[in-house]
This record gives sequence, C-alpha cells and structure tokens, in this order.
Amino acid sequence: MSLLHFVRLFNRNLPLFLFCAAVTGAVVFFLTRDLPKTYNSETEIYTGIASGLDVENLGNTKVDYQSANTEYDNLINIIKSRHTLEEVGNRLLAQHLMLDSVDRDILLPESYRRLREWISQSLEEKLVVPYSVELTLRNIRKYKAEHYKENRVKQVFESPSSPYSHKAISSISVDRVQNSDLLRISYGFSDPGIAQNTLLILNEVFTANVTRIKVGQSSDVVNYFRNQVKKADERLDKAEERLQEFRVANRMINYQEQTRSLAIKKENMEDELMKTVAELEAAQAAVERLERQLSLNNGLIKLGNAILEKKKELVDIRAKIAELETYYNDADLLNKLRRRADILQEEISNQVKERYQKTRTTDGIPVESIINEWLTYTLELDAVKAELKVYKQRQRYFQEKYAHFAKLGAKASRLEREINMAKDNYLELVSSLNTAMLRQRSQRISSGGLVVTVPPNYPLSAEKSKAMLLILVGAVVGFFIPFMLVVLREFLDSSIRLPQRAERMLRLKLLGAYPDLTQRRSSKKIDFEWLHDKAVGLLAQNIRMMASNQNQSDKKPKYLLLFSTREGDGKQFMAHVLANELAGLSYQVMMLSPKLLPKDDTPYYEFVHYENNKRFINAEQLTEIMPVGFQAAQYDFVILVIDAILTNPYPIDLLRQIDLGVNVTGAYRSWNSADKQALNAIRKALPHEPRFILNGVEPDFMQNVLGDIAKERSPIRRFLKRIFSMELRQIRLARRDS
Repeated sequence: MSLLHFVRLFNRNLPLFLFCAAVTGAVVFFLTRDLPKTYNSETEIYTGIASGLDVENLGNTKVDYQSANTEYDNLINIIKSRHTLEEVGNRLLAQHLMLDSVDRDILLPESYRRLREWISQSLEEKLVVPYSVELTLRNIRKYKAEHYKENRVKQVFESPSSPYSHKAISSISVDRVQNSDLLRISYGFSDPGIAQNTLLILNEVFTANVTRIKVGQSSDVVNYFRNQVKKADERLDKAEERLQEFRVANRMINYQEQTRSLAIKKENMEDELMKTVAELEAAQAAVERLERQLSLNNGLIKLGNAILEKKKELVDIRAKIAELETYYNDADLLNKLRRRADILQEEISNQVKERYQKTRTTDGIPVESIINEWLTYTLELDAVKAELKVYKQRQRYFQEKYAHFAKLGAKASRLEREINMAKDNYLELVSSLNTAMLRQRSQRISSGGLVVTVPPNYPLSAEKSKAMLLILVGAVVGFFIPFMLVVLREFLDSSIRLPQRAERMLRLKLLGAYPDLTQRRSSKKIDFEWLHDKAVGLLAQNIRMMASNQNQSDKKPKYLLLFSTREGDGKQFMAHVLANELAGLSYQVMMLSPKLLPKDDTPYYEFVHYENNKRFINAEQLTEIMPVGFQAAQYDFVILVIDAILTNPYPIDLLRQIDLGVNVTGAYRSWNSADKQALNAIRKALPHEPRFILNGVEPDFMQNVLGDIAKERSPIRRFLKRIFSMELRQIRLARRDS
C-alpha cells in the first residue's frame, strides 16, 4: 500500500471514522456524567535506602543502584500487596465501627449511612468491642474468614466501590520522588476523610510488615548461628577435657619443655660418656705400659688379700661416688665416701710400698716410683669403669624415655590439633554470629528508619473531573477501531484490484482497464464521463494497434474473442462498450454473444445472438454460427463473446481463427488455481498470446493506466497529492512556472 493510497483510503472513510468517534464519545459522556468527585490525599515516606546510615558500613560507601532499586521495588510491592491492602481495609472498618456518630474528619454522612446499610445493628454488636480496637479487629478478621461466601462480606470486602475492599485501596499510587530516598503515596476516594485515614493506616501497616519481614529473616539466621556456636563450644570443651585427662594420666605438664629438658640432659650425658670412654682408654693404656715395665708377677699382688679387699672396697666406693654425682645430690654422703676412698687409697699405697719398697723392675728401675704410678692409673681405671657402667645405665634410661615421649607426642599433637580445629570452627562461627547480629541490628534500624516526612493531608477540594479526558479517550478509541478495521481489511483483501497485481497473477499483458462506475455517488469529484471515454478510447486504440501489427494487416475481418474464467466479470458489457467505440470510429463491427443485450443498451453495431449448443461447440468456422445473409467480409471487426470457460465448453477448432483473444477479469474478485488452469488451457488453443482487460477498477487505481485522473482539486489538495506521491521535483517546477 502506497502512501497516496493510504491517504485516499483514509479520506474516503473519514466520515465513518468521525461518526464512530462521535458515537463512542457520546456514550462515554452519558456513562460518566454522574461520576462521583474524587478527593486525593498524599503522604511522603523517607526510606533511607540510598543515603541512610548503615550499622554495617559506617563510612562513606558507594551506592549500589541495582541493590537500591531492588530495595525500592520490594518496598513498593509490600505496600501494594493484597495482604497489606486487606489489613488496611480491616483496620479502616474497625475505626469506623468504633464511631458513635458522624465525624467529618474520618468520614462524611453519606459514607456513614452506607456503612450502616452494609453492617446491621446486630452484626455491629458482634464485631465491636468497646474501647478495644484490637479485639474489634480480631472479630472482623474472624467473621470475614468464616462468612467469606456471603454476599454481605463480598459487598464490603470485595466490591470496588467499598472503601474497605482491597480492590478499591489498590488504586493507591506509589512512586519514588526522582532519585531521592522519598516515596510518595497518593490515594483518591469520594470521601476526603476516608482518603486521609486510609493513608494513615497504610503507613502503620506496611511499616510493621517491613519490620516483621526483615527482622524475621535475620532472626532465623541469628538463631542458627547461636545453635552452631553452642555446639562448637561443646566440641571444644570435650577436646580440651580429653587433652587434660591424657596429660594427667601420663604425668605430662608441658610436653615441649619436658622433651627439651630431656634432650639437653641426654646431650650432656652423651658428652660426659664420650669423655669417660676417652679417660678409660687412656688409663687402660697407661696400666698396660706400666705392667710391661714392671714385668712383675701380677699374681703376687693379687694374692695379697688385704690389698685386694681394700682395693675391692675402694672400687665399690668409687662406684657409689659416681652414682651419687650422676643421680643424686647428697653432699654429706658424697663427702664421707670421698674421705673413705682417700683413706683406702692411702692404706693400699702404704701396703704396696712396704711390700715392694726394695723391689726393682727388670730394667733396674726402682719399683717404688713405677708402682705408685701403676697404682694411680689402676685406681683411675677402676674409677672410670665404674663411671662408664653408670653412664651406660643412664643411656638406656634416656632411650626408654625417648620412646615413651615419642608415643605421647604423637597422641598429644593429635589432641592439640583437634582442639585447634574446634577452636577455629568456634571462632569462625562466633564471627558469623556477630555479623548476623550486626545485620539484624541494621535491619531493625533500617526498618525503624521509615519516617513519615509528610503526613497524609485532608483534601479540602476535589480533583478535577476526568469526564472530558474519558470522553476524548472514548472518541479516539471510536475513531481508531474502525480505522484499524479498514486498514486491516485492505491488507487482508485478496482481490485483484490493481492492474500491476493482475499482470503478476494472470501472467498476461494488460490491454486496458475499465473503472468501477458504481462509485459515482461516493466519488462525486471524479469526472466519470471523462474516465469512461479515456478508458474505452485506450482499449480501442490498443485493439486497433494490435490488429495493424498482424502479419495480415489487410485481412478482413479481424476476429476478436472476449472470454472470462468465471461469470460476472463483465465481458458482455465490455464487448458492448468496445463495439460501440469501434463503430464510433467508422469501423464495421459485429458482435456474436450467447446472451441478449439489455433493452436500455443501444448498439451502434451489428448484434447477433447465438445459442451455446452442440452446433456451436463443434463449429469450425465463425460463419457457421452467423445467421443467413450475413457476410463476414463486410465487417472490419467481428467480436465473439463466449460463456465462462471454467464452467462451459467452447469450440476449440473455432478458436484457431481468432486474431486476438481478450480475457476480461473483474478487479473485485480473487484469482485462484482453477482460474489459472482454465486460462492456461485456452491459451494453448489460441494461435496468439491473449491479453486481458481488468474490469471494475477503483477510479483512484485507474491512474496506473491513464495517468492523472480528472478531479476537482483545490490547490491545497493538488499540493498534498504531490507531497504524498513524492513528486517533489514537480512541486519545484510548479513553483517556478508560477
């Protein structure tokens, strides 16, 4: 659809659009003339969502706009939720039922009268508890839940006209004031007191709901972490008790210090052991050297019982001294043993001297000096052996202690690791509990931070009536609906309509088009006489041109065939119009038709009626269907009209004589596969490719064939036509010519 076609369609149906708009506007006017006045009350709430102080973030933090928008959406949805609105309606009804008489600050007499019609005296006595709004509210909820199917309950709590209905209260408007922390809530009702008190109750109800939701969520989290902290504390206590029992059972005060002390003592003992081994080796080597020098009979010395006994006693004392020095710290006993050892050593020395004082070695060296030296090293060797024996025992003691502490250390480490894990878990849960409690406190503060900055006002004047706006909207809707139907009809119309579309569907070349003359009344500004003459003249011109282009241009007559695939396409009328036009051009014309001409049609040509029978179907020459006395050679054009080829047979042999076949198709109908098959069949029978005439074309579409159509146009209409036709260059030329 072109822009020009759209404008013409709009202009042609404009009276219908205006009529429908006027009708709907009038209907809306009569329906809205008795609308009650509306009193609008407003309140503003400070939320503190974006810029308020937060317990969790005391510093200046960036605002998360997405989270802030989510908070605002949650808050608005809580305000407009059905639960909130129903609670507001219940509280408003409880407030009104507590009144003994009309209070204009709460409701007007008309509203009070309507309340008394809805709530009978007996029902009021059941619901109202004097001086107790909460008990009255509880009775209202109970009665509403038990009698929700009754019409009276539905009228009070479900009717959109009731101030206690959530449907009526749902008309509240909740908007954020620009990008601030403020919410503006407005509500309109026919009673100013009800409008104000509804917002007052709404502020209380939704604030309590917000606090309940937020604190309830955080309380569940806090309780969870409290239970987990308690369990973790119990696990930590049990782990510490197991470690304590283990230490008591194994006499372990401080494992690290004890093992450290044991390791130090062991290292010291190892050092002393190595020194003692070295001393033993040295003493043993010295004794062996002296004995080789003496070459004495060691058996004589050993046979001395006194010396041997004293020597044995001295060895025992030396061993006791070494043991006391290693394990104990008894100074008195140690001194006594040392004195006794010195005395024995002196006595042994004296006895040996007395026995061997005049004895010499084999080398002639005095034995006295060597014996003294041998005695010294022998005694030292015995002392070192005694110390070495003690150190060996001490070494076994340390090895046993090491093995014992190694087992204790592994188990102690495991118990300490369990304690550390339990402690870490406990501390982490305590931290989470503190965070949850901080969050809970923050939620309490933020919920309590909803501050009514602008209390609901008592509206003194009613809002401007919206009747004119509703009438205007109704008129626009009344205009728009038929407009859309007309446009939709144009898009859904499957008829041929346009000559270009007909060429695509029929796959034939256009011979001409004829307008729809039935639109004379609706298109009074079109010159239909001019349109008829131009359309018929163009058809006759094209027929004459095609006849002259034939190879046998001097052949007489020229046989024209007018056919259509269906009945009602207007081929009889088109043949009559063409025959008259050719006759008016001084051509001799004959028309053969199976139908009679209407009585009011005056032919200027020779008209012959024939019967569509077997004789016609089997005819091979046109002269066979002409009456006796008619000579075809005396005519310039012979026009043969046949019945619809889709439902009637036609003479195939006769069609071979046709010079020009013309298919007449109505622009007001569709083209389907049956039409295509019938047209393809007759195309094969004709000696030349047929053409087609599009009949009944809308006058505006005739410009595709004839160019500009003669119309009565004002200068403005001509200007607009060129604009909508996108003929901008013509506008400039027109301005230049003017």
